[in-house]
Amino acid sequence: MSQYKLLVKDVLENEHFKSAEVVAGKDGLLRIVKWAHVIEIVQVDNFLAGDELVLTTGISLQHCIEDFIFFVESLIKKNCAALCIEYGTYLQTIPESILSLANQHDFPIIVFHETVPFVRITQDLHSQIMNQQYFMISSLETYSQTLNKNALLGQTVDDILQTLYQALRTQIIFSIKGRDPIFFPNIPTVKRRDLLKMPKSATQFIHEPIFIVDQHYADLTLYRGDGLFSEFELLILDRTATALAQLLMREFYIEEKRDIEDATILAEWIDHKLTKEEIFKFIVSHHSNFTYYSSAVFILSSPYTIMKVQEDIVYSKLYYRNLFEQNGFIPFLFERKSYVIFILLHTKDCKASRELLNTLFSTLKKTDFYKKQLSQGYQLAIGKVVSDVEEIPKSYQTALETLYICGKVQTTSFFYDDLHLYHLIYKLQMQVDLQEVIQDYLQPVIEYDKKHNSKLLETLQVYLQTNGSKQQTAKQLFIVRQTLYHRLKKLESLLGEDFMKGHNRITLEFMLLANSLIEEKK
Repeated sequence: MSQYKLLVKDVLENEHFKSAEVVAGKDGLLRIVKWAHVIEIVQVDNFLAGDELVLTTGISLQHCIEDFIFFVESLIKKNCAALCIEYGTYLQTIPESILSLANQHDFPIIVFHETVPFVRITQDLHSQIMNQQYFMISSLETYSQTLNKNALLGQTVDDILQTLYQALRTQIIFSIKGRDPIFFPNIPTVKRRDLLKMPKSATQFIHEPIFIVDQHYADLTLYRGDGLFSEFELLILDRTATALAQLLMREFYIEEKRDIEDATILAEWIDHKLTKEEIFKFIVSHHSNFTYYSSAVFILSSPYTIMKVQEDIVYSKLYYRNLFEQNGFIPFLFERKSYVIFILLHTKDCKASRELLNTLFSTLKKTDFYKKQLSQGYQLAIGKVVSDVEEIPKSYQTALETLYICGKVQTTSFFYDDLHLYHLIYKLQMQVDLQEVIQDYLQPVIEYDKKHNSKLLETLQVYLQTNGSKQQTAKQLFIVRQTLYHRLKKLESLLGEDFMKGHNRITLEFMLLANSLIEEKK
């Protein structure tokens, strides 16, 4: 008999069950009993929560086989442990259809051939269940104290798994995403493969997810061949998963401290002050077996409005580090002014890395974490994906350009590769007075808008974006067609009748983009 759970087969050992016989559902004797309940009515839905041992004299079942079937089906649906029926005044036999139904669902039906005291049975079983509950709580408290004590002694993941195994003596699987699972105790390779091939939803497993900074980082799994997990095992699993999460968080903070120590080298790297040999020496000192193929720089810009609240910055660094590591990147990071700069290395080529980053950030945009950061004023930028560690400074510079562009205009992407035209404008701005060039083409429209408080420039922009569709333009501007026709007529008088043709249109589109990039935000 288990110290933490009462099974139907254990109940049969009770002294009041000496005259009892299991007439159906013998394969269900390992069901867990959490309570005992006497029921003498057919409608049971409001009286049961599951895992009860139900006792009845059959007073409500004696006249109608349909009621009997409905009663047993309801118990099965409620996941009751078993049905105990006293033979006597009301029932002397169980219909074959009932026995067949019970066998079909491995639902035990137990009959008493002699009169038994239901009150004494419920008292005995409840006392036994409550004693088990008390012992379970006491054991759980002792287990938690052991975990806390070991935490002060600097326990490792293996130490925690060892403690868990000593408590439960069942197979443990610890899986960190992107890494090979740890089996404790270790088992032969063939058996490992067999367990990994089984569906995760199989009843032989119970899983406890481990979240680090709101991300699903790992899973702690128990395996039992019979699939019968007690409440104690579920509680122990939960406590252990919490201890592992705390341990992993401590490791992240240790890495954070190491990052601070590496900050000088990383700064020299992006500033083009390290040789290729020095860069690889640095990488190898952290990841000895790493094979390099591509890299990129990611910048997280914190808002000036909160002036780098340290908790937010640390949490963000942990969040993004975990995000990148979960997707196969090796991140090196440090802070510079209001920026957190990540150098991301990957074993895949540039194209594959770019696709992976795109998928990663597409998913990120749907998270509450990203939406909160966006509302607080954080900005993101990803520089050019490069194939040489010496080109990291180039990726850094392009990330800075991208950050500037995203801060000036509304874009749907913060990837350097998606903003080529804006980067061209940015580089032109460094060489020539773009404002003067823009005025040559758009000045009449800009001055007309200022003088008449009109919206010709906005109308021109939307008209070009919709490829000259009057219907779509009017819809997007929330104006009637007649108003749009009047505005277009005015644009023709200011820009020329052929402003939508050939090079004229291309030039205007370019100038509008340039104007949106260099104009000061109000």
